[in-house]
Amino acid sequence: MLILWILLAISFFAIVWFSFWSLVTFSVQQSSYQKEFLEGKIPAKPPNGFYRGTAHVLFDKQTPWLGKSFDSAKNLGFNLFTPLGGKMLKFMMPLYKRFSRNLDGNTNAFYFKTRTEPALKDAPLNVIKLDYDSVENPFLIRVILDEIVEVAPEQYLGKIHLKVFPGFYSTIGYFGLKKA
Repeated sequence: MLILWILLAISFFAIVWFSFWSLVTFSVQQSSYQKEFLEGKIPAKPPNGFYRGTAHVLFDKQTPWLGKSFDSAKNLGFNLFTPLGGKMLKFMMPLYKRFSRNLDGNTNAFYFKTRTEPALKDAPLNVIKLDYDSVENPFLIRVILDEIVEVAPEQYLGKIHLKVFPGFYSTIGYFGLKKA
């Protein structure tokens, strides 16, 4: 009888968990950014260099995130944070070894690999995926999968997906990137 109650509790928790994250995705995809994302495309040339970022999460409030830098030849990139953002991240993730300061005093962190594939939730739309699933990144970063499309020359709109269970992602927000 105890095993039955444990299985029922686990089942209930799983239903609540998936329902919550499905509701988050549904809510996020009702924003005007979703329509703009669907109208985007793969660029003729992949992004290369620094792109200033604008986070479209938490009611578009300013964040310590500055943007992303891409190395299109190597299909790699990383995020840039303000000095204060870098200090906060170092405090929250003291075991992460790839924090580095650039010449402007900002912090480079959370490296990703890029590839072009159909969108996770918007197939057949093709996107550039920014994949953080690497052993060098902290677990809380490894579960993120970003997707970007070009919405104007050298301007991208990105979607943030969070892996909430193996094979199940929730869309949690959007971000903009513009060539600096």
